[in-house]
Amino acid sequence: MAAVSDSGPRSIALAWVLGIAGALACAAGAAMAIAFGAPPSFLFVYLVGVLMGLLGALIASRDSHNSIGWLMIATSLGTCLLHLPARYGYEALVIQRGAWPFGSLAVWFGAWGWVPVLGLALPLIAVRFPDGKVPHRWRAVDWLAIAGTVLFSASIALEPPATLIQFLAIPGTAVDLLASRVQNPLGFSAASYLLIPVQGAGLSLIVLGYVGAAGSVAARFRHARGEERLQLKWFAYAGALVAVCLVYGAVAWNFFGQPLYLALTPVMATYLTVPVAIGVAVLRYRLYDIDLIINRTLVYASLTAILGGVYVAGIEFLQRLFIYYTGQKSDTAIIVTVFAVATLFTPAQKWVESLVERRLGGRGPAEKLEALTASVEAVTRVIDPHQVARRLVDDAVAAFQAVGGALYLDSYDHSQPFHSNGQLGAEHALEVAVRHAEDDLGKLLLGHRRGHVPYSEHDRAVIQRSAEALGEALAVGHEFGHVHQPKPASM
Repeated sequence: MAAVSDSGPRSIALAWVLGIAGALACAAGAAMAIAFGAPPSFLFVYLVGVLMGLLGALIASRDSHNSIGWLMIATSLGTCLLHLPARYGYEALVIQRGAWPFGSLAVWFGAWGWVPVLGLALPLIAVRFPDGKVPHRWRAVDWLAIAGTVLFSASIALEPPATLIQFLAIPGTAVDLLASRVQNPLGFSAASYLLIPVQGAGLSLIVLGYVGAAGSVAARFRHARGEERLQLKWFAYAGALVAVCLVYGAVAWNFFGQPLYLALTPVMATYLTVPVAIGVAVLRYRLYDIDLIINRTLVYASLTAILGGVYVAGIEFLQRLFIYYTGQKSDTAIIVTVFAVATLFTPAQKWVESLVERRLGGRGPAEKLEALTASVEAVTRVIDPHQVARRLVDDAVAAFQAVGGALYLDSYDHSQPFHSNGQLGAEHALEVAVRHAEDDLGKLLLGHRRGHVPYSEHDRAVIQRSAEALGEALAVGHEFGHVHQPKPASM
């Protein structure tokens, strides 16, 4: 007991010193990224580093024998290498023109120094989560991650200077200025065409390490019970998001030639969930909320994908249809598609929610009622009858090239139009009623068409149908409180 007591204060102090140092270094790295004009997505990475440092220090100070906290601190210290060495090298070689020492060494180190954070942090933490110990049959995850990281790092480190600087997370203008000043400090380099397959193999091994780590979490989750099961569920939620994005990044970079920093941008954003999930799980704070979070993520991610696909496909199809028949695009495609998506929202949401609930288990009555309320509010927010009314007048005037138009609604001042466009004058050429069922809700007036072109019977029928559609929208809006009730006639 005495030995434990003696080592406790030192472990706590070391954890906080290293954790705070990592957080401050990440803050400095973020400042260097801003100075470089790097894409804003890199700020996600440094925010992850800050959280890793502080939460890692908190975990390590509470249990110095749990390697999770120390790995998080190491991740924080490694994250700052994304821009700090590159910025020093840029200052030494470009701004100071060689007056500072070790400029090429800093650039060389900055080109590959970020790889261990990408390749090692999450797999090594995942396979040890939550108690910090590696199950014997999953030690291969460590070897896959380490081998992939070594291959990927070494292949970058051996690149010729002109290619080496392409791996720096800095803008192209800075790369151009460094191109003629950087030398590989190793004194030799390999041909790029030989290193590209090694880089691909290294990244593939890293991906396999991530897959193996995910498999270890899934296997332990199947046999876990109680609090440990909730802990693993929190981590699995964050890890799954990052793993999916990493697979996307590997494919985008290796097979589609996307710049590496763009291919890894989704990883940068989703990595933010990792320290939060680890902190919640290891510190055991509100573990039970994870079921609701997973449910909402699956429901609304699926729903967004479904409705987004419907929206894009609908616009594309209708635009092609309009171009085929009229030779020009039309905003009608967007309007029709928006209403189609609004119509599909509730049944699609109910279908996705029922599917998720069958897989994950049901929710309590309060949560179900809240979901119904959210669904109703989401649909009613889409329907804005006042905006539809204004759009009807504007589109009718523009489509028929009328000198003006006006809409009168019985629920508003009869002497003033609810909305007008152009100069209608004392006389108008066309008047249609805005109706819903047997009720008259107002009237739409259109002036003469330019060029004295008369309104045909077909034109009148189309305008009447549009006015009746507006009547339907006004009636629905009235039901949901968007439209005031008509004022009663004075006695």
